[in-house]
Amino acid sequence: MIIAADWVVPVDGPPIRNGAVRVEGRAIAEVGPAGEAADERFDGAVILPGLVNAHTHLEYAAMGGFGDGMAFGPWIEDHIRRKAATGAGDSLEQARAGAAACLRAGVTTIADCSYSGAVADAAAEAGLRAIVYLEGFSDWPDLRARTEARLDAATATELVQPGVSPHAPFTVTLDDYRILVGLARERGVPIATHLLESARETMHLEEFGDILGPDTVAIHVVYADPADIELMAGRDIPGVHCPRSNALLGCGIAPLPELLEAGVRMGLGTDSPSSAIDFDMWAEMRAAIMHARARLGRADALGEAFHITSDEVLTWDGVYRAIGRAAGREPQLIHVPSDLIAALYPERGGSLLGDKAWSVVFDNGKIKRFVPEFQTRVRFAEGMARSVAWFDADPARRAVSATANAMIERVIAAQRRALEG
Repeated sequence: MIIAADWVVPVDGPPIRNGAVRVEGRAIAEVGPAGEAADERFDGAVILPGLVNAHTHLEYAAMGGFGDGMAFGPWIEDHIRRKAATGAGDSLEQARAGAAACLRAGVTTIADCSYSGAVADAAAEAGLRAIVYLEGFSDWPDLRARTEARLDAATATELVQPGVSPHAPFTVTLDDYRILVGLARERGVPIATHLLESARETMHLEEFGDILGPDTVAIHVVYADPADIELMAGRDIPGVHCPRSNALLGCGIAPLPELLEAGVRMGLGTDSPSSAIDFDMWAEMRAAIMHARARLGRADALGEAFHITSDEVLTWDGVYRAIGRAAGREPQLIHVPSDLIAALYPERGGSLLGDKAWSVVFDNGKIKRFVPEFQTRVRFAEGMARSVAWFDADPARRAVSATANAMIERVIAAQRRALEG
């Protein structure tokens, strides 16, 4: 089967305009330019790899907003009480709803910490790829035997794999950490645990001894200090960042830039709607960037910003003539000094002073350093024509701002008076 779209964004190459993906059975066989033989085409769409949500609790899909505004300590105690009282059938229904929400948001792979174990069944039914870490707590009698029995009974498929999750240091003793981690290593299954999530946690990673390693995912690490970061990097302990959950519970902001700079493998996760509203990974990505920059007070703290233009060299007159012609008009250009706009509208004009008071040439040098194959194929005039066509296609898009029009007319009138006087 061949499916095509306006764009295809592969993992290992530049975006492909008018691209296609050929699927054989359950595997992607080929990615490239679309031909005439596509079985299905998605116009106005992008085909890209499924997103990975590195920390979820699907079985709390219906618990959004519960305990909002509570400090982390009372919140987690209420949350544990609530999930312990949730029946198996209800856990499965919530997990099914969570799996559907993930798929709607473009998530195809999850790593879930499951209290009931129901997430494995829900993921298998939905076709999600999943690691389902079965949670354990020290107040459970016969913890090792209970966990062994749960692993034996857990749903496992080609896409769904069970794992083990000692819940957190405030619910699991170090001895029980050793029991659960040791059992997981005997079985060869993955491990994840919540660590350094809130200020109530005083145990830093060195106190875990040899419990932590490349097979143990440290979720949250909000309070990781330099020694913790060094230990994670030295032992190749992976972590997961959950910025919205940490923010909404008032826990703080994890030192993500420092972790990445140290070479720690970091994933991104939403946690559950009980603490983070939903399973929207796009919102989580935006939050990760914004929170890191806010924490460090640096606009370049995480991620890269690109100003992408065509490769043409255009004057400002040329820019505005192209916009006018795209709209079917030949513009009458009025050249207005930036300081006049700043004088008339101080709240808007300040950004026009300084380096923007002079004509400049923008280029694509930065993005070409990151993606050497990058090429611009659409000239500015064509881009403006497409933009105007987009507005023309729907009357709702053609709203005119009376306020903006009045401001522009005032500026033009002031400039004409200055020229005539």
